Amino acid sequence: MKKIAICILIAAMFALQLSGCGVDKKEAPNTPATVETGDASNTDQQAGALEVSTDSNPTGKDNSQDVYSMAINTPLQVEHPANAINGGGEKILLGKSRAYHFKKHLFENVEECWDELSFVTAEGETGSESFDLKNQLWDIGLAAGTDHYVTFDIEEQAGEGDCRYFLTERGEHHEALREFPLDFLNGSGSSEVETIMSFSKFAVDSSGTVHLVRQTDEQQYLLVSPTGELLAEYVPKDGYIEGLISLYDGRVAFWETKPDNESQSVRLVLQYMDAETSQPIVLATAEKEVYCLTLFDEKILLYADQEGVYRSELSGKNPELLYRWSNHGISVLGVPFIQADEEGQIALIYEDNENYNYLCLKPTTEEVEICEITIAVPPYRMSSYRPMVVEFNKRYPRYHVELKSDYDETALLTELTAGKGPVLIDTLLTGFEEQEQQWEPLDAIMEQLGITEELLPSVLDMGRIHGALYGVVTDFRLRTLITGDSTLKDWDYDAFLQCVEGKPDLEAIFDFYGGDYGTYFITSFLSHGIDDTYLLDAETRTLNFDSSDFRRALELAKKYCVREEGVSPGTSLLEGKVLCNELTISKPEDFAAYRICYGENANYIGYPTKNGAAHFMESGSNPLAIRRTATEEEKEAAIAFISVCLSYEGQIQASRDLNYGLSVRKDVLEEQIAAMTEDTVVDTHGFGRIVLGDDLNIEQDRTALLDMVDKARPLRYFPMELMNIMSEELEQYFSDTITEEMVIDHLESRVGLYLEEGGSP
Repeated sequence: MKKIAICILIAAMFALQLSGCGVDKKEAPNTPATVETGDASNTDQQAGALEVSTDSNPTGKDNSQDVYSMAINTPLQVEHPANAINGGGEKILLGKSRAYHFKKHLFENVEECWDELSFVTAEGETGSESFDLKNQLWDIGLAAGTDHYVTFDIEEQAGEGDCRYFLTERGEHHEALREFPLDFLNGSGSSEVETIMSFSKFAVDSSGTVHLVRQTDEQQYLLVSPTGELLAEYVPKDGYIEGLISLYDGRVAFWETKPDNESQSVRLVLQYMDAETSQPIVLATAEKEVYCLTLFDEKILLYADQEGVYRSELSGKNPELLYRWSNHGISVLGVPFIQADEEGQIALIYEDNENYNYLCLKPTTEEVEICEITIAVPPYRMSSYRPMVVEFNKRYPRYHVELKSDYDETALLTELTAGKGPVLIDTLLTGFEEQEQQWEPLDAIMEQLGITEELLPSVLDMGRIHGALYGVVTDFRLRTLITGDSTLKDWDYDAFLQCVEGKPDLEAIFDFYGGDYGTYFITSFLSHGIDDTYLLDAETRTLNFDSSDFRRALELAKKYCVREEGVSPGTSLLEGKVLCNELTISKPEDFAAYRICYGENANYIGYPTKNGAAHFMESGSNPLAIRRTATEEEKEAAIAFISVCLSYEGQIQASRDLNYGLSVRKDVLEEQIAAMTEDTVVDTHGFGRIVLGDDLNIEQDRTALLDMVDKARPLRYFPMELMNIMSEELEQYFSDTITEEMVIDHLESRVGLYLEEGGSP
């Protein structure tokens, strides 16, 4: 028996990793307190009464956004022993009215190994059973149409030197109910380990027929009678069997991925094995990429994809969305099982970032009144906001947020001016400071939310206009200049230009891709908003265009910032060919990579300003603002969404997106820094792909990065109208369309008129 136990243990370490669904999950964190907005009965308050609730969904009710609503949504968890060996393997199963999660817990000492089988029922009951090494399970499979499960078992034959293989059906209390012999395996000549590892999937249907998927030199689908007789064998020629699934009527079907030559993609096909012909019968085909599919009934296909749960014709045509994940605060990475019962209820198992979860859905009967609001975002930021929307919809079922990105800027501004449009706006779409009159003041709201202390001190300043808070930032990046001259300690605009003039061997002032970067140099290096610029004095309305200073800037820009070929960063700086490189730090690993590339003594000096060098903090997009003309209830929903955006959970979820930068929360930024490892890879312009490897020094980079964050200030730009004026005239000058005197005359006239008419941020 000991020999078989060890064989099974070894096999499980490998085979289950192939046949199981997913990998080890993290422990689900405790849900911290969330801010619950009260009813908007007092219109004198911006946000209504705010009170802290530790229950993210006090009513436990699902909203009525979709055709189906949640009856139960429960994590399907197993234990995570601290000293267990990773890779023990796991398996997920869906019964008629319960779900199972099987996990092998492996340890260096074989005698300490044990198996766990946890479950969740459709009534919300949870439980777990453990099996020691002597009574261990190898793997589990479906017992279609029941809440039972089957195990693969092996038994030594006394005196015969061989083993007997069989499946055992076990009940809800894990008792053995009946055996299904696999006599065709006896005397096969293969070792026990080889035999065990060859079977990746198995199930028993309601008639007692055994379904096996075996991988030897080729993949095989085997049908075996209840008495152990091999009934049929199918070998897929142009596809691959992905899994077995129980149908609504107790049959067992299987998914096979097949190439679709017409669409140059792979389709998931639902099939049923015919024992008489030994050939599969196609039951349904998904028209698009899906997680899994089954039959709703004999005429309707049921499937799940990244959007939600659908039913359609068996061909996949005319789909009807039954349940959209994001409407109900669910984030889905995959759905390994889905099924329907005779009453039309749907059960499935889905995977999120932390667990497998058992979800039961029933037709929506009760209408729940909700407040719907829309958030306007740029297309490239959709993936960053979506996790926050999911978290929000989970916490606040009486509100619903919809993300939209198909906005025309002019039409959106027209809507806002008319007091209409989306309630929340990512102001990259509209401009932020220029539209101050459109936004709801947020200072009192942030005080009510009570989360200011959890944010980086200068984060709120990115959302201020004339000292008042009108927008919130969810993430940011740092921008700075690095120079190879370690003697430079500081520079304002004049000192910076003098430094350029004092280095006649320069090929360029900074790195760029080639073409006209003169306009960029004037508006980005010599200007940081209308209150800090080399070009004019906004307070006195004094222009600096018709001056030797501006002519000097034009001359240097034309000499060093306009060329056909680009100037790569890195080597050109180290060799003294350029004065400085522009650095953008969107992730902590960017900072680490720059340290490795430029060396420990690199001088992160910052951009020149009128009062000396400065690092800048730039929003990942633009501040998120609330439309001032929204109703009190809409504002209440918007405030609740902002609280989620700035919460620990919201920031953690969003930080997984590639477009998300540095977190505005102190604790999440610390986690981003701590997440760097020797295996972290960074693509760095000018140096290629960098692996941190032995150069990893988290504490050094943490100290330097947080110091830069502490010193950084919000990056400001010219108002959009003024920026358009500057760009139009400077681009003509650097393309030699107009002369130096003409560009100076045009700027004096047009910028002067802008200021006379009261133009300002």
